[in-house]
Amino acid sequence: MEIEAKFSVPAKEIFSLLMSVSSIKPFTLGASVQAHLEDTYLDTVDMAIMSEGYYLRRRQKGQCITYTIKSLGGTGKKGIRQREEMECVLEQDMPFEKWDNEDMKVFLKSIVSKSELVPLFNVSHIRNMREIIDEERHVAELSLDDVVINGWGKRLSYLEIEAELLVDGNKEDLEKLMSVLGKEYGLITDSLSKFERGLQLIEEAEEPDPLLEEGTTILLIPLSFQTLFEKYHVERAHARKVTENALKLFDELKEVHGLGDEYRRVIWIASLVHDVGVYTDLEDHHKAGRDILMHFPPKELPPEFWPVAVWTTFLHKKKVTKDKLDKLQSKSFGKLPVGMQQDTLKLAALIRIADGLDYSRMGSRLERITIEDKKVTILVQGQSSRIDADRADEKSDLWRILYSNEISFQAEG
Repeated sequence: MEIEAKFSVPAKEIFSLLMSVSSIKPFTLGASVQAHLEDTYLDTVDMAIMSEGYYLRRRQKGQCITYTIKSLGGTGKKGIRQREEMECVLEQDMPFEKWDNEDMKVFLKSIVSKSELVPLFNVSHIRNMREIIDEERHVAELSLDDVVINGWGKRLSYLEIEAELLVDGNKEDLEKLMSVLGKEYGLITDSLSKFERGLQLIEEAEEPDPLLEEGTTILLIPLSFQTLFEKYHVERAHARKVTENALKLFDELKEVHGLGDEYRRVIWIASLVHDVGVYTDLEDHHKAGRDILMHFPPKELPPEFWPVAVWTTFLHKKKVTKDKLDKLQSKSFGKLPVGMQQDTLKLAALIRIADGLDYSRMGSRLERITIEDKKVTILVQGQSSRIDADRADEKSDLWRILYSNEISFQAEG
């Protein structure tokens, strides 16, 4: 169990002062020990771990790798945060299924199952640690962190101070310390963890202007994909699998589609919300999803990419022909810049294939993609691989319109 208090730092001078003072009465401070920490926060593409109220962190410190699971929240009335915590220390990296911490393995497997863990964002920080001592008791550790968070093309830097209880300390010690830090140094308790700050960063949406259409003002309200999942009862397991497939297709077919790295984030979110209209209108869920996203775009995407999510959702279901693409020009799709229209179609082609690869909902795996002599071959494995390979082939119609590269699917049951 972790028991700590966090503080935001109003001025860099206060941070520097706490690096050098010998005491915070009635406590004395030990010498500062500095460490450079590199953290990566991991989850499934649909953030299943976070949805269960936890986060997973991989920390690199020198040659040592530590994986930590912590519960979210836990801040009490006095600003003291108390959270569940599990750790596994490794000499070399390996999948969680091979860790020697059985509790963590069982816990993660119950949430993640066979889904992939992907990096959400990275946190680099220079940590200066000082022990807080009351006579002979080592009551807490003071961490003065210079933090930089990078995720999805965004960056946040800030200073933070943490005080975490050690074995010899108690909550009364922590409350006394918090009082002194507040009154004498002007520190304010901060309820946000680094994970929560990183999550805010990647979900941060710009305020859109009202969209004028046929004399009517339409107010766009960005919602996180998690909110869209809950509001429209999205089938999470399918959304997760389609997104994993889409990201693998995007990464391994770059030499064919030629899309920039900024579109990896776009296909990630667009894949997650492609079925947002199913609960509203099963038969025409591609149209319902289009209309939902026109009013409630995913806030994880910059506004310039909101139309991409709208139209990849519309294009993911029905058969695509050249005539259908021509008809799109009479809709708002035709008002997009030509380059964005082409990029949207390329992403839609990948999402259509990714969707087909999970047609059976039986966990087929996109095992391997090979490109040879302008031929793309995709190997699908699993007990329903033949069904899903055939469906993916059927949904490759848009791919075949856009590219001269032949595409085929092989199944291994």
